[in-house]
Amino acid sequence: MEHFNQAANTWDTPEKAELSVHYAREISNYLKDQPLHVLEVGCGTGLLGAQFIQGQNNLLGIDTSKGMLDVFNDKFKNNPQVKSRLINLENENLSEKNFHLIVSSMAFHHLVHPEEVLKKLKDLLAAEGIIAIIDLDQEDGSFHPDPKNMGVHHFGFSQKRLESWEQSAGLKMLAWKIVHTIHKNEKDYPLFLAIFTLA
Repeated sequence: MEHFNQAANTWDTPEKAELSVHYAREISNYLKDQPLHVLEVGCGTGLLGAQFIQGQNNLLGIDTSKGMLDVFNDKFKNNPQVKSRLINLENENLSEKNFHLIVSSMAFHHLVHPEEVLKKLKDLLAAEGIIAIIDLDQEDGSFHPDPKNMGVHHFGFSQKRLESWEQSAGLKMLAWKIVHTIHKNEKDYPLFLAIFTLA
């Protein structure tokens, strides 16, 4: 987690903020018009989760990086609708349940066993809730300059891999689409949005 602890104070950029607005609009197409109990997994500084705290909505942000959560907590210190938790879902359980929206952006490739975490998220989902995952489409390992030290365990995920998660977790994949492309290293790296609901 040292990489993220060191990067936390300079993590927020105008480009990331703009992308978070875009992602939230895409996700909102699959949400019902009701107050939302939101969980952001791998919340970082809360850029994406912040897009969903209007009205009566509330947000719980969880992360394994204390540095990121320090920035998150300072950002939302005057908002009683927002809480955070330092927790690793790979080996710990979350007591809160019945989330209408569980969202995660660019965090799943840092999980050792993403399929197992998805199963845990299923148990935290409200009856008509959705799980929205944004991450890299399968790539050749060149996206991160130092994958090992940056805690990268997967070089993105193919649509076929996501479909296998759907079956193993007992979920239904409602949608899968490319929502952004990052250009660097003279290559294009597509990012997908996958929407899961209870089967």
